[in-house]
Amino acid sequence: GIRLNKILRSTSYQVSYKRLILHDLSKFSRSEFWPYAEHFYGAKKNTEAFHQAWLHHVRHNDHHWEHFIEDYPSVSKILWKNDKLNNLIIHEMLDDAILEMVADNLAATRSYEGYWPNGAKKDGWSWMTESFDHYRLHPITRLKFTTFLCALGYARVLPQEFDWKTIEKANISNEEKKKLLKLQQIAQLNN
Repeated sequence: GIRLNKILRSTSYQVSYKRLILHDLSKFSRSEFWPYAEHFYGAKKNTEAFHQAWLHHVRHNDHHWEHFIEDYPSVSKILWKNDKLNNLIIHEMLDDAILEMVADNLAATRSYEGYWPNGAKKDGWSWMTESFDHYRLHPITRLKFTTFLCALGYARVLPQEFDWKTIEKANISNEEKKKLLKLQQIAQLNN
């Protein structure tokens, strides 16, 4: 998160220190701690307990895109592998939640796969390349998520090249368009 803020320091986009400090604090709650511990470190996995802990986690952490899907618990077990769920109501994420999601994805890759993503190589962040299209995001959230990834130097890992002209066509305010287009200059330096 701090590295992300350093890259974006000349823009109005930042992950607040409060968000960085409170990140995933719910994992210490009774609803999440033991199911997570058993799932990742225990000999006996309780899939349903972990699923309930995950639902609790998503409900209490808006940096997860699933937080913004209406009635997520009813589709949570089939959503990731079912691209045909087109009738979902998906709300727009706040900018700082999107940036926290980016930071979380970077750190999760380091934690689970053992390396920091490398935006200089097409295969430098295979998890993002493979997962990007499976994220169920509001169109404006997807635009911002993609723009942030490009500005941070991860344009090459995206499944398809980002067209910066989509910002001008987006249904957002002119002020928001200017803010996002400013990230193009940063992207050119970082890619």
